[in-house]
Amino acid sequence: MITLLVVAAVVIIGIIILYNQIVGNLNRAKRAWSDVITYEKLKQDVIPQLTKLTDNFKEFESDFIEKVTALRESISVLDKDDIDVKALANVETKSKAVFSSFKATAENYPELGSTKIVQDLMDEISDKNENVAAAITIYNRSVEHFNNSIEMVPYNVVNSLFARKQQLDNFHQSGTVESYDYKPNF
Repeated sequence: MITLLVVAAVVIIGIIILYNQIVGNLNRAKRAWSDVITYEKLKQDVIPQLTKLTDNFKEFESDFIEKVTALRESISVLDKDDIDVKALANVETKSKAVFSSFKATAENYPELGSTKIVQDLMDEISDKNENVAAAITIYNRSVEHFNNSIEMVPYNVVNSLFARKQQLDNFHQSGTVESYDYKPNF
């Protein structure tokens, strides 16, 4: 009788430990997602400076403002509580379009490209993009760890019976994985 109670207690404690690890892994992935969104939203601090700076140039491409507006709107849709990698991919695509357009314009207009302000903004944009890339890497690793924790035995048993958490999606930039020629033979 005591042996049965000890075994039951060990099983219950084991289930609790596994359940808590699954929840902890999910929370870690959510935190990583939140960091990605925070870094994306920090890009919005640079956008008004870019717009103000470029307003002084009459010949500036008119679609730049449209691209900036689209980027702002796509960033504002991102939500820390809702993991949506498609929305993030949309932001990354629009972000690249805005900042490459700005870089090209700075190169086409020497008086714009040579100013210290432009150089500082370009450096700040580069830093923010590096932060986003690092945060996405951490997010993807957290997602992998969480997904492994709900797929591997004995975690998958605890997940299917108690936690019932679904796999999360990794983020990958559109066009990067598809255009890469090497395919591992898993």
